[in-house]
Amino acid sequence: MSTANAGNDPDKTRQDIQHTRAELGETVAALAAKTDVKTRMRTKGTSAANGLKQRLTAASQSAKTSAAQRFGTVRQQTSQRAAAVKQKSKQAVARVRGSAATGTQAPGEAGSAAITSARAAAAKVGSAVRAKPVPVVAAAGAAAVITVMAYQRRRTSQRLGRRQQQLTGRLPLLAPWAKTCPNGLRRLLSGS
Repeated sequence: MSTANAGNDPDKTRQDIQHTRAELGETVAALAAKTDVKTRMRTKGTSAANGLKQRLTAASQSAKTSAAQRFGTVRQQTSQRAAAVKQKSKQAVARVRGSAATGTQAPGEAGSAAITSARAAAAKVGSAVRAKPVPVVAAAGAAAVITVMAYQRRRTSQRLGRRQQQLTGRLPLLAPWAKTCPNGLRRLLSGS
């Protein structure tokens, strides 16, 4: 741009001034953003917290699927063992009925044979569980973890519901917000 043209066209000069002001405003805003340490740290903290939440969610999901797979394996093994015991007990009952029908044993002896057969089957299952206790312990642990998680979730929702009712009863202006934003209500209650 030449000085001779600038002096001749005042509209062009005004546009140049406005353009320069806009550029200066953008530069000042960029410098202000760089010097606003509080906002930068808050943004950095928020992104770190979100990353941590994502990692925790992924880890808990992985633990849940792993526990579910182990529980399924243990359940399958248990059902197979139960089916084997059931089959053996049916065979024992059939033997007792067969011997009772032929009259080779007295009625008291037939009952005694069934009891003995059932005890033998129970002992066999017990020894199998004692030999490999890990699946049984894993199933019990998984059931305990699931029960505790369900209990905690229920307690938290009940506690939040009671607190929400208390707040909506005391603060009528907060009532619509509290009903639609339970996470915001949690933050409000925790004081952050």
